[in-house]
Amino acid sequence: MILKLFRACLAAIAFAAFSANAQIYPSKVIKIVVPYPPGGSTDIVGRYIGQKLQEVLNTPVIIDNKPGAGTNIGTESVVWSSPDGYTLLLASFANGVNKSLFKNMKFDPTKELVGVSLISLGSIIMAVPPDFPAKNVQEFIAASKAQPGKLNYGVGGAGSSAHLAGELFKSISGIAMEPVLYKGGAAALQDLIAGRVHLIFDNPQILIPLEKAGRVKLLAVTGKDRAAYLPNLPTMMESGVGGYEIYSWYGLMAPAKTPPEVIKVLERAMEKIAAMPEVKAKFTELGISPIGSNSSAMTEFFLEENRKWEKVVKEANIQLE
Repeated sequence: MILKLFRACLAAIAFAAFSANAQIYPSKVIKIVVPYPPGGSTDIVGRYIGQKLQEVLNTPVIIDNKPGAGTNIGTESVVWSSPDGYTLLLASFANGVNKSLFKNMKFDPTKELVGVSLISLGSIIMAVPPDFPAKNVQEFIAASKAQPGKLNYGVGGAGSSAHLAGELFKSISGIAMEPVLYKGGAAALQDLIAGRVHLIFDNPQILIPLEKAGRVKLLAVTGKDRAAYLPNLPTMMESGVGGYEIYSWYGLMAPAKTPPEVIKVLERAMEKIAAMPEVKAKFTELGISPIGSNSSAMTEFFLEENRKWEKVVKEANIQLE
């Protein structure tokens, strides 16, 4: 009886200490790991969100760039960090597919990360050379079926969003089309403009200026809804490719055992950030839409991304070391 009472007292003390720590969170510097080099679009979003999080929480927020292994190096550092809310991950599209792409991952992101907030969603765009005869997605599908295996699509990296967008398009539309792999999206884009590649999926910030200059032709956006910045461009689903929905996305995640009270503080902060007019303006400039979801919605979105891409990766037999 005495031993049971002693253990109960210890548990109560531990819980009280835990609750006190949660109530004063944050009390020191928060680190957001960005698993990409400085200067890219993911880094830009990470630094902007870090700045806003610092304003809302009134505590220092720093960015720690840890690129490598398709985001796995930076992600793993967060997985094995202390689950106290002071080390967070800026997750993106790659984090939703890497479990399927890499054979020998040392961690399972679907079990060892928890969502804080879905920061943003953005469509990518399907584009063809300016003189390609197809004026819409169905005409492209017809052209491909008329000459099986003759058309191709450019990919700036194996397992990238552009690669998987092309494979999903092939799977749903039933066309035969081979990826042409490049070391970077710029080379793929150059060959598209030159007509050596027949199709590409890329970000609006890159494709819209080229379309205005007459160097590419845009056929569709990949999101469920039309993009506000391209209201006359149909979605893939409107274009007859049923079930086709792909986003470039950013989310804030934490180690799985982070206390719910701490997650709630971060979740509320992200909701405030998403509602800020300057954030909406900045994200519109980047071609993405602020979301600011709660933790459970981010976690479910992340799990669904992993489920969806596992099927596509398996069918396309894509594997990375």
